This record gives sequence, C-alpha cells and structure tokens, in this order.
Amino acid sequence: MLEGFGEALADREYYLPLPSVADPGPRFAPHDVPPGTRGTAQGIWTVWGSPGTKLAEQGWKIHVSARLDRAQHVLDTVAGICFSEGVPFKHLSARFFFLFLHHKHSGRAQAGKFCAVYPPDTETARRLLERLRDALDGEEGPYVLTDRRFRDSRTVHYRYGSFGALSRLRADGTREGLVRDGSGREVLDLRLPVWHLPAGIADPFVEQEEEPHVGPILIRDYEVTRAVRLSNAGGSYQARDRQTGRTVFIKEARAHNGLVFDGTDAQQRLRHEYGVLRELHAADPGVGPEPLDHFTEWEHDFLVTEYIAGQPLVGWLSRSSPLARADRTAESVAAYYEACRHLLSGLDASLERLHVAGYRFGDLSLDNVMVTSSGEVRLVDFEAASALSAAPSGMGTPGFTPPPRLLRSDSDPLLRDRYGMSAVAFAFLAPLNEIAEHAPANLALLRRDLADVAPPQDLWQRATAFHLTEGLSEDLTEGLTEGLAEEQAQDQSQDQGGPGHLRPGHLPSPTELDTDPRGCLTRLAEEVAAGLLEMADADRPEWAFPPSPEALRTNNVCLAYGTAGVVHALHRAGAEVPEEIRERLRRDMLAQRDALPPGLLVGSAGIAQVLAGIGLLDEADDLLRDADDHPLTASCGTLAGGRAGVGLAWLALHRLTGESRHLERAAAAGDRLLRTPDLPATLGEHDARGLLHGRSGPALFLHRLARDTGEGHYLDAGRALLHQELDRTFPLEDGSLSISDNTRLTRAMPYLATGAAGVAAVLTRYVATAPDERCAAALPRLVAGIRVSCATKEAGLYRGLAGLTWFLTEHAELTGADAARGDAVRAATGLLKYAVPYRRGVRFLGAGSQRFTADLSSGGAGVLLVLHRLLTGPLLTESHRARPRIPAAH
Repeated sequence: MLEGFGEALADREYYLPLPSVADPGPRFAPHDVPPGTRGTAQGIWTVWGSPGTKLAEQGWKIHVSARLDRAQHVLDTVAGICFSEGVPFKHLSARFFFLFLHHKHSGRAQAGKFCAVYPPDTETARRLLERLRDALDGEEGPYVLTDRRFRDSRTVHYRYGSFGALSRLRADGTREGLVRDGSGREVLDLRLPVWHLPAGIADPFVEQEEEPHVGPILIRDYEVTRAVRLSNAGGSYQARDRQTGRTVFIKEARAHNGLVFDGTDAQQRLRHEYGVLRELHAADPGVGPEPLDHFTEWEHDFLVTEYIAGQPLVGWLSRSSPLARADRTAESVAAYYEACRHLLSGLDASLERLHVAGYRFGDLSLDNVMVTSSGEVRLVDFEAASALSAAPSGMGTPGFTPPPRLLRSDSDPLLRDRYGMSAVAFAFLAPLNEIAEHAPANLALLRRDLADVAPPQDLWQRATAFHLTEGLSEDLTEGLTEGLAEEQAQDQSQDQGGPGHLRPGHLPSPTELDTDPRGCLTRLAEEVAAGLLEMADADRPEWAFPPSPEALRTNNVCLAYGTAGVVHALHRAGAEVPEEIRERLRRDMLAQRDALPPGLLVGSAGIAQVLAGIGLLDEADDLLRDADDHPLTASCGTLAGGRAGVGLAWLALHRLTGESRHLERAAAAGDRLLRTPDLPATLGEHDARGLLHGRSGPALFLHRLARDTGEGHYLDAGRALLHQELDRTFPLEDGSLSISDNTRLTRAMPYLATGAAGVAAVLTRYVATAPDERCAAALPRLVAGIRVSCATKEAGLYRGLAGLTWFLTEHAELTGADAARGDAVRAATGLLKYAVPYRRGVRFLGAGSQRFTADLSSGGAGVLLVLHRLLTGPLLTESHRARPRIPAAH
C-alpha cells in the first residue's frame, strides 16, 4: 500500500482521515429498514444494529463481497437477512470508499470486504452463512484474502477473530487487535492476507481441512520461481515454462479487485494490456514485451510475456548515480550523464515506435522502464497504454504525470509521454519531481545546489521543460529568474533593509543566497514560522496543524506528528504561539491522556517536555509520572517510545527547573535500562537500528545522563551499545559506512530517524567526550556518506535534508572543523529549494511528498527547529549570527 494513500485522497492539500472527503459519491444504504433502526457512521462504514444490541467479544465474522455494479443489490440482501435475525452488521458507506478499499494501491488484508456481519455464536453464524449463500447464489465478488469462502459461494466469506472489543496499545501509538485463543490466552488477532486461525480454534464449517501446499507453485504449465511484486490487483512473477524451459514473466489480475477510480478492475486492465501488446507485437515486434499467453485460471486472469532480464530504472539510478557517492570524480559524473543521455535516447526511440504504431504509453516512470544488462531500455507494464485516437488513461505516477493545469490547457495526445520523459530526465538529476511541480521557480535554487556536479545544459533543459516557463528556452528562463531577483531587490529597498529580508512569500535568488547565506536562512526561518501559523486552525477537529498520516493513526497531539511538535518548534524559534493553540494543546492532552503511550515522540513524555517549555510545569510533571509508571515503559527501551525517551524528558525538566527530583527520576530510568536482562529485546522489531528504535537512542540518553550526573558508568554502558550498533553498519562501494533499518530491510539509510545520521549524531558526542579507537575510526566514514546524501526527496527532520542538516550542524559545532561548518551551511541553504510559497510564509511537502505537513517529523516544524539550531548555535560567528524576526500571529 502506498504511504498515506487513503489520507491523501481526502484532500488536495493536506492529509486527512478518508471519511472527511468532501464528496464520497453515491451513498449505500439498505432500502428496507425496520422502524426505529438507524445506521451509525463509523469511519468509512455504516453500522446497523437493534437498540441495546451488544457485540460479542469475538467469534466467527462473516464478510460479504460484491461487484461494484451489484453492490446495492448485495447490500439489500445482506441487510434483509441480518435485520430478520437481529444480528449487527456494517457496510461501506459510499462508492468512493468501495473504490478505495478495492483499489490497486490499497492494503490486501482489507480488500474485498463490502459487508461485515457479527453473529453472536457459532450456530447463528452457521445459519447466516447458509442463508446468505442461498440468497446470493449466482452473485460474484472478490475473494477476501484473510477469509475462507463458504462452500461454493463466490461472495460469502468467514474468519475467526475479535469483534473489536479487545486491543492493546503499542509503544508507537497504534493499537493492535487481540483475540483469545482456544486456551483463553490473549494473542494477536492477525489480519494477514492469508487464512489463519488462533491456536486451539477449529473451523466448524468445513468437513475436512485442506492440506497445505508443498512443492513448486504451478500456474498451468508455468512454474513460479520468484514473486516480483504483490498488490491488491494481483501479483507479478518470474516463472519457467515447463514445456519450453523458457523464463517468462507472469502478471496476475484478481477478479473484481484492483480497481482504480474510473471503476475499471484489474482483469479489465489486464485484458486491455494483452490486446495492446498483441497489436504492438504484430506492428513492431520488440516495442513492448512479447505477449505469449493469456488465460483464466480459477477466477484470476494471467498474462504471460517474455521475461526482460535487467533492473527497473529506479534500481539502475540508485546503483549507478555517482551524485551521492563520496568517491565521485569529474570523470564519473560525466560518464553518468552520458549514460543518462543514452537511456533517454533509447526511451525516445521506443516511444517513437509506440507512437508510430498509434499508441501512447501513458504512465512513464522509473518503475515502468527496464534497463537490460547491455545498457538498453525496454518499456514494461502497458496497463495505462491507450490508442492515440482514444482518451488517455487516468492512471499515473505522482511526479511523472502532467498536473491538472497542463491537462486542462494542452490537447496534445502525446502530452503524457512527453511530460513523463521530462520527469524521467529530472529524476536523473534530483528526486524532486513533486517540488518542481509545486514551486517551479525553485529550480534556480536546485541548479545552484547541483553546481558541484554541473548538469549539462541539454539534460537540464530537458528535465525542466515543463516547469520554468513550461518549455521556454534556457536564455529566457534565466532572464525571468534575473527579473524576479531584480523585483525582489526593489522590494528589499522598501522593506526593513538588508539583502536577506525579502518580500514575504518570495525566496532568494541563487546569487543572493551565495552573497548572504545567513541573512537568507534567517528570512527562511521567519517565512517557515509564518507559514506554520498561517496553516494553524485551532477549531479543526482532526488537527490544529496539518500532520503526517501517522498522526491520524496514532494521536494528533504528540511531539513527532501532532500539535506539541509544532508548538515546540515555534516556541524554540521565538515565535508567539497563539493562545488558542496553546489551549487546544492542553485540552487535547487532557482528553487523550489516558490513551497515550508513554514515549517521547508519540506519547506523554514528549508532550510533557513541550508543556514544560511553555510554562505548564504541573501538567508536565503529571504527564511524565504517567509515562514512568506506564507498563510499556517497562517493556520498551527505545528513544522513540520507551524508557530512554522518558529518561531524556526527565533530564529536560531538570535542566529547565534545576529540581533535583527530576534528575533522580532520570537516573532511575538509566539504572533500570542497565538492569534490563536483555535490552536489545526491548528495542525495535527485527533487530532495529538507528536513533529512534535501535541502540543509538539509549546510548544518547546515557551520554546525557552521564553529563548531568557525572557518573561515568552510564558513559561506559552507552559506548558498549554504540559498539553493538557499529557491528551492524556496512561499507558502501565508495568507502563510506551506512546502516539499514533492521534485518528485514537491508537498504542503506542516511537519515536522522533511521540511518547513518542518527547513529553518527550520537557517535559524535561520544567521540567529543571520551573517544575510543573504534568510535573515532567509524565516525568520519559515516560522515562521508551523510555529507553527499543531501539530495533527498523530502525536506523533513526524520528522513530528509533537515535531519541531515541537524547532524552536520552538531558535528561542526563539536569538531570545529571548517569543512564540517561548510557542509552544515551548504545543507541548510539547500532547504530553500523545498519551500513552497503560501498565502503567508512558506510550507513543505511532508511524508511521501504528496501533501503539505506542518509536523516535526516531516513538515515545516522540523525545518524551523533545524534553522533555529543553526542560526543561534556556536557554529556562526557573533558578527554574522542573526536571530530570526518572527512576526506575531494575526
């Protein structure tokens, strides 16, 4: 499932709960409702039940699926039976919610469910299953992957699980469902896309259990050797044709599922793709994968094509680009750009052949192009391809599909392919396609940041063809940029004076940024704060500041994703936090207090630290005591959600108040950590690494505890944890060091929250305080990888440039090296290119780069906090240090 997919559908600017979408389309409701019975909205569902009816705690839950065009009939049938039996049930409330739950990018575990029925006991469940099966005989619907179908029904499914009564809070602020197994023990109610029963629970509706599959997976004569990708639409697989021995590619389409918002399902699109590939192969073999077979097996469609050996363009880019390598040279950069030209030329040729054959590709992106071992390119995934004489498909990849303003104003039938080619060229230079669409004027700042790797003129023009002036010449583009700079200069002379003080909403030119970086960063901090306050809405029920999607799954008040984090950043930066926002924070904290986890980032400890900072010391003390006593604090040791973060919050209160009891609480937290028999078991899942969930977080707490108590044994324990973290780093080809998320995700991560920057931030403190040979040797290799990783997709603190800037700033302060200082300032000035002008101030695309966010983790608050750190810390000389002029809220 795409990150924030559902939350992004609700609004064009911000992440919102999906049920708040303005127009969910036609509503579903039973036609015949007994007198006195009313439906109640519950998220995207409508719940029905007789007054006073209580759900059982757990049992056999019935799910009924439907085709979209038969959904109303199926609902009326289910409702009539449930009303007659007096059994509670729910159904999706509207067409839009149906499309979402069955969408190709939605989660596989929920897809297919249209109605859910909650029988009070097994016998009622059996009776309902029989009645529903008979009444819906002949109807078809998607298979619910978590369930079993009842006998030969194509729509009626069942599974055993909780009815919602049992759940437990996790340290990350989410809740997980529980169910009692056959022995009465509470276990996780696993909702996986496979049939599962709790231990000791038997299926009473089948005469004989199916034997588990053993041996190779066969789809007719094709033996699956590897799953390439699994989605709600189906799967794609590498396989071997047993008749010929040939390696083939198989694409699967599930029945009545994998919908998109035009209502077409995966099978319709796969059959369309097969037809397109056949016509193309007849007209010009090789322009697309050779179609070999198409058939329906069970209820699924399968398309078999030639297997194109190689790697997706996104993989080629991550492995081949030297732009973020510590060992790059002028020669390696030039060779890379030449390879980019070669690939673009190959794509041009492929698209030209496609267009001559009468088709557009429709969804050109880094995932839909394969690079072969010989360095050639092949187009794959023709799902969105369409005849030039027909309307283009509505599908597309964010950042690679023309924005609505272009689609409305340009009738060129090849627009989508021309735009996609430009977007691919842009991706070769920087992962900022979405920023370029929102703020094309920022491309001048991007080009400044790329000066060290100087993109050739031809690649730059191609990459920016649809952004600055939408295809005008480079000379004219430069002229317009200079004209904007002159306009800004005139505004400055009428403003408060000084080259850093630009007219609100306008960003500096590259020349001005080079002339006065400190002044421009000061102004950026002011604009970020102004944008945060402009987005604030103390009366909005979902949030006071637009958050990341995580806030909508945890809570809207916490430090990482909620109101507390934005208040903290504004307060630290010297902005006036409106009284209504302060009151909203206090009110939400009181309302949610008993449901909060204990941790620093998503729970009570972080909120307490913010409340203390704005003067609410009693409330802060009470919240931190809650965190200390919370059961999750005993079972979780991480910085993000456990005892290390709670201990850091006590240290913050001690530094703020000077009260010894707060330091005693922090020391007690440290002592409990050291007494933990198996500390790694209390950290993140799958041997998590990094600052938030790995060993670096507790090591940071122990370092600060040693500093404030003078007790050296805390430092020794923290250093031992860091050595264990270093055991989990690995060298990159350029000689730098990196680290992955955990044992399951083995990618190299440079970021602050999870990755090298977080580990290096703690390592820097230990090296500066009490160095040992291993830490001192590892630090420069980590830094080498971080300093060249500044072309990030996002600006945010957790996994973007702001987090790298935070580390580089701290590293420069602690080491005092001129090169480190230059790295920090260079990274900070790079934040300007992510700033999108708003009505007042600027705002930032947050998690996933799909919507604007204000929160600390991915939005403007994290950027503001980093800018404040740089502008007011010892890194800048007194003669240049400037405190941001934060305007008062209106």
